[in-house]
Amino acid sequence: MHSARSLSTSEREYAHSTGHTSTATLKRTLKSRHLAMISIGGIIGQGLFLSSGANLGKAGPAGLLLAYALIGFIVFWVAYQLGEMAAYMPVSGSFIIYCRKFVDTSFGTVIGYNYWACWAIIVAVAIPLVMRLWTDRVPDWAWSAIFLLIMFCLNLYGARGWGEVEYWLSIVKILAIIMFIIVGCFTSGGLIGGTVYGFKYWKNPGAFSNGVLGVINALVLAALSMTGTDIVGVSAGESENPRKAIPAAVKNVFYRIVLIYILSVFVMGMIIPWNDPHNLSEHGHDVSVSPFTQVFQKAGLSGAAHAVNAVVLVTLASCGNSGMYVTTRTLAAMANEGLAWKKLGYINNRGVPIYSLICTTLVSFVCFLTSFIPGEALFLVLSDLGGIAGLITWAGISISHYRFRKAFVAQGRDLKTLPFVAPGHPYMNIFVPVACGVIILISGWSYFVPASATGLLGSYLGTILCILGFIGLKLWTKSKLIPLLEVDLDTGVRYYSPEQLEAEKEDAKKSLFRRIISCMT
Repeated sequence: MHSARSLSTSEREYAHSTGHTSTATLKRTLKSRHLAMISIGGIIGQGLFLSSGANLGKAGPAGLLLAYALIGFIVFWVAYQLGEMAAYMPVSGSFIIYCRKFVDTSFGTVIGYNYWACWAIIVAVAIPLVMRLWTDRVPDWAWSAIFLLIMFCLNLYGARGWGEVEYWLSIVKILAIIMFIIVGCFTSGGLIGGTVYGFKYWKNPGAFSNGVLGVINALVLAALSMTGTDIVGVSAGESENPRKAIPAAVKNVFYRIVLIYILSVFVMGMIIPWNDPHNLSEHGHDVSVSPFTQVFQKAGLSGAAHAVNAVVLVTLASCGNSGMYVTTRTLAAMANEGLAWKKLGYINNRGVPIYSLICTTLVSFVCFLTSFIPGEALFLVLSDLGGIAGLITWAGISISHYRFRKAFVAQGRDLKTLPFVAPGHPYMNIFVPVACGVIILISGWSYFVPASATGLLGSYLGTILCILGFIGLKLWTKSKLIPLLEVDLDTGVRYYSPEQLEAEKEDAKKSLFRRIISCMT
């Protein structure tokens, strides 16, 4: 058996064959505790802390719950499907490589650029909206520039530095959400704040703001909130032991969906009416306030509300930091595949794709446009584009997993040799792309009458570009669906020595206390 480090040689050989001449490789410095915590809280950010207010206005409290439950159901299966492939073949860029190797090269290219653009354009857009609670004297573009610079510097320290920062920030975010749920429940029951809310806002102004159409309108921003589940797959190539870490991280997704999203929006819907003027909206004239901050304000904890707004700011910066990490790895992976300028695949001695980082940062300057477009229109358009891009990514992951499993069986391999086996195949592999496709098609339904240019742009621009890009690539490259027997199931697989496998078994025998201590160090 080869050692776990033997993949570095194959990665260099593969990179050389595609024109990537850097001798440095991505560092495998992410520990199990990093992936475990980041899988729960790493990408929690603007989707939940800010866009959920817009979703509450679109769907109402009951509609919001339905939207998050449906998207959560989709995300659950996608996480398991990606986890199976990433644990077996932990390469940087993960699902982009999987889409190209298991489905079609043109298909993988489109999914890759779709995912990269998704994060590159929304990295720092939301931050000025949070800062407005404290001051409106500083231009929006200045706040975006400051935090963009901070994110850039954090990403200069490689995967270990990013992982350590995100580990602790994820803890802060999770604790903040738990506190929000506790304070929200006490506030709803009248124990603090002096007002009993209960379900009164479910009756007036109502549980649904716009019936079924409201639920449909909320699905895309709900998807944005949960986009980032795929970060476990993207970071697999920099994990010390993906065979162990990825399955453990994937299994956290269920708790993330229930505890973080479902309970949060449930509490939010009890205390904040869907027609509250502070909820984020395209034509809102009041200062948009995070629903998390509003709950503390209604609890009579005005000082705490400012502290919560600071936590919201930190979480948005954390989300942007994670977004910058995954986009740089995605762009570098595409460069190694020959899909982007080969210089973008260069990795410095710290294990950072430095030119991909610079390129992503430059593209993220689109956030400066927030100072020229009134209200929150740009943020909502970019949020919709991000949510749609997330749905397209999930469909691509599910399709690639379907093909991976079919190829694995067709080539006579035993599923028992996989480090982790996802349930639900093939039914959930069919459900996920169909569900994502339907959501994308109906996402802009309400923007046709009356016509809304910004709404239609956010709902369909990304999908149209992906379709046109896929057709153009197919015509240009003449790529075809890869036959199952020709699917490469060996390049990128990480092998383990008998000593490493034995150490893994010994670790599993440790007491619960010793495993907790080991996980935290």
